[in-house]
Amino acid sequence: MSGQSIARKFLTIITFLSVLAAYGCGDYSPVSPSQEETVSGVENPLFVQLLSTPEGSSRPIVGTASNVTSKVISAEDGGTIDNGYFSLYFPPGALDQDTEITIEMPQFPSAVVQLSPHGIQFNKDVIMSLSMAVIDSENSDIKVIWHNEESELWEYIGGYTEDGVVKAGLEHFSEYGFKPNG
Repeated sequence: MSGQSIARKFLTIITFLSVLAAYGCGDYSPVSPSQEETVSGVENPLFVQLLSTPEGSSRPIVGTASNVTSKVISAEDGGTIDNGYFSLYFPPGALDQDTEITIEMPQFPSAVVQLSPHGIQFNKDVIMSLSMAVIDSENSDIKVIWHNEESELWEYIGGYTEDGVVKAGLEHFSEYGFKPNG
């Protein structure tokens, strides 16, 4: 075997290995790092605080039966449930069947709400609302987060403010919180 033949085989192998290495770092390689955006989470977020008396009410909600509110929502017609702080709007067809919906505030006065039946999935987004008038904060940039039980982190889902009300579209029920952005 001549020296040129060995050099050519060596260069062919080096070229082949270089191509494989470059391919391994590409976007579609099964060995490349994930190109998906990671969702950052927070372990113990600081939630906005709620006023002790909801807007338009003369009685405080804490320590009363209003801390837990339930209502049957029609699958066909949809509907709204409200506990004086949090409101949920179900468009017609969001539920597969008539369902008893529960709003609970386990960390009052923190703006945290548990919605059940836990884990229920919706056919259409359910709109959760919280009036800025019941928030004890000057900050008007409020975001909605949910508690991811798998990661044990609170994750950002967004939300928007419309006519003095913070709103977010929900795809499922879980534990949700409202926190100042930042």
